[in-house]
Amino acid sequence: MPHGAVILAAGISSRMGEFKPLLPMGEETVIRNVVRVLQTAGVSRILVVTGYQSEVLQEHLAHTSVMFVHNERFAQTQMFDSVRLGLAAMGDSCEKILLTPADVPLVQPDTVRTLLAQSGDCVRPLYHGQPGHPLLLHRSVVPALLACSGEDGLRGAIGEAGLTIRDVEVEDEGTILDMDTPQDYEALLHKKGDRHIRVRNQLVLGTDTLFFGPGTAQLLEMIDLTGTISAACEAMHMSYTKAWKMLNRVEEELGEKVVVRVNGGSEGGYTLLTEKGRALLAAYRGMQRELKQQTDRLLEKYFGSRL
Repeated sequence: MPHGAVILAAGISSRMGEFKPLLPMGEETVIRNVVRVLQTAGVSRILVVTGYQSEVLQEHLAHTSVMFVHNERFAQTQMFDSVRLGLAAMGDSCEKILLTPADVPLVQPDTVRTLLAQSGDCVRPLYHGQPGHPLLLHRSVVPALLACSGEDGLRGAIGEAGLTIRDVEVEDEGTILDMDTPQDYEALLHKKGDRHIRVRNQLVLGTDTLFFGPGTAQLLEMIDLTGTISAACEAMHMSYTKAWKMLNRVEEELGEKVVVRVNGGSEGGYTLLTEKGRALLAAYRGMQRELKQQTDRLLEKYFGSRL
């Protein structure tokens, strides 16, 4: 039977400040590196679990022959919920299935081949005693994992299902290198030896005072998706007080409301974007996309053949 892989890419990258799967990594992006490594190692059936910016991610990977399943509740759920969606969508079509986050791009193809050659219900790589990614699952354990509560994540589900993880020592530091922050990302670029010229755009709007940037745009998106400011804050790992300070600053500068709170009802109330809030978010995202396109064009024009 063919080998499969589930790439978990539903998160919102709140600590990075940019969408991690699409960050440059060499001549590719982070997620294209992950896909390439898996395909090079002989994984023929790859499924990406999307959530935040799902349409952008699907368009980006449109010509890689990967499949997709969308976690519609990515802002309210944990990573194990994406694991469950991916494994369920994979079904029993593959004998062995690799699980990996989208932000672990430096694993070597030989490491993947080594894992695929192993026997056992659950196998993971160990680099100098430190467990890493990807995790290998035999298809026989998938039904038991899908039946687990998932309260303590994948590790808890493995224990709940009575499964044993077998560690395989590998000489591949890439198995333990993920990227949650800009500092992590820079460290991975250094490890990869990536000396490509890059431009880091941070679009920030302002009048006399800067008041609207990537974090504020993401906050509005999460409010729109979750329906409450508290749920948006939880998804972004942001304090409630900080969120309201950001919203108040925007409304003071614009002189208009960007969110409106509706109290009462069986659900205890909710928060909506105003027409002004939606228009602001749409305009910001549109300008962001065009700025990226123009920057890429200018980068190629002025540096493409020189460095």
